Amino acid sequence: MELTSHSNPTPSAQQKVISSKYREATRKGEAYDAKHSVGHVIKEGEMKFGSHFCFAYLAIAIAAATVFAQTPAEQDSRTSRTTSLQVPNLLASKTNSTDADSVNPTVNVDTSGIEERKPSVVESAQNYFRAGAASVSNGHYKDAIASLEVARQLAPNSSAVHTELGYAYFCLAQYEKAIKAYARAVSLSPASSATRRSLGIAYLSSGKSELAIVPLQEATRLEPENATNHYLLAVAYDGASQLDDAATHFLRSLALDCNFYRSYFGLARIYADQSRTEDAIGLLKKAIQLKPDFGAAYVALGNAFSSTKNYNDAIHHYYVALKLDPQNPIAQNNLGVAYLNIGKNKEGLEALKSAATLDPQVGQIHLNLARAYLQLQNKDAALAEYGLLKKIDLELATTIYGEIFQSRILKARN
Repeated sequence: MELTSHSNPTPSAQQKVISSKYREATRKGEAYDAKHSVGHVIKEGEMKFGSHFCFAYLAIAIAAATVFAQTPAEQDSRTSRTTSLQVPNLLASKTNSTDADSVNPTVNVDTSGIEERKPSVVESAQNYFRAGAASVSNGHYKDAIASLEVARQLAPNSSAVHTELGYAYFCLAQYEKAIKAYARAVSLSPASSATRRSLGIAYLSSGKSELAIVPLQEATRLEPENATNHYLLAVAYDGASQLDDAATHFLRSLALDCNFYRSYFGLARIYADQSRTEDAIGLLKKAIQLKPDFGAAYVALGNAFSSTKNYNDAIHHYYVALKLDPQNPIAQNNLGVAYLNIGKNKEGLEALKSAATLDPQVGQIHLNLARAYLQLQNKDAALAEYGLLKKIDLELATTIYGEIFQSRILKARN
């Protein structure tokens, strides 16, 4: 019996992940149901296992104003943050920005009609903004939102307030509210590339790649020499299944910054989809050279080797990925599949069990486990996995039930 593991490209599923912790981190369903999943059609005498191809998001820049109505000497030029959507978590840090989204009381606060009657309103808005920004800096996003919502009511025409508010909502994965705040900030400060970029990122994070394209196109138009803008636009095109456009902007990103390891990674995903496996392998190796602890690249490289049936190299790279992140169910699942494909059933079964323990709600892992048990002629254990699948994914449960039934028929015939 030949065991095969392959990945069917599903670009429209890019906003998905197979780990519950990944889903929590990105709130897209991230549903890394997985970037790629294996077909379930079984030919007579052949068993196929699902292998997940994990291409994650990379470092992206989010604009969040940090000052409001300060004097030039007090202003902090770091008005954007870099947020990594690479699973499993979100990381935020300040980065330098020369974007036009700096804060100025005469630009960001519409005081017409209230200045003479209520001069204290402007000061109150500034104080609430500063309190909100301080809470954001300390990671207290709920407190930040409470302060910033008051500042928004007092200064409804401040792009800085809406930008900071959008960032606070983004950090709590409340993407629809983040989108609303960023959209308002864009309308108030249309020349801000960083704010348009942030709006695009919020759309990407909510799984709306198509809607991310326009604000990211505008961000790229405003800052055509910004490699990150081209990268993000490529991610949006990729998520919208516009792979040629995605490849174009990944390449433009690399032309601007040859050390942008995320763009090597994204371009490799596209080449893998197009069966340009050797090109994909070369790009992934370059990404790893630039960032040796890039776990997702090791998983992707393992998948590329698996697609050429070079399972020994695949296993090596899955192990490296697991050394970097022992809690990665994708790497465990794919490691199990690779072992099964070279006849190491005990090792394969243990890896799949570990994957199921790490994320018990992923149906594909249980499907693989059931198939592994069938391979070992342990139909009772396969039926137990079927019972679990019925609670998780009825379609996959029906698939494995048919395979169990088919296996019984084949055994009877033999």
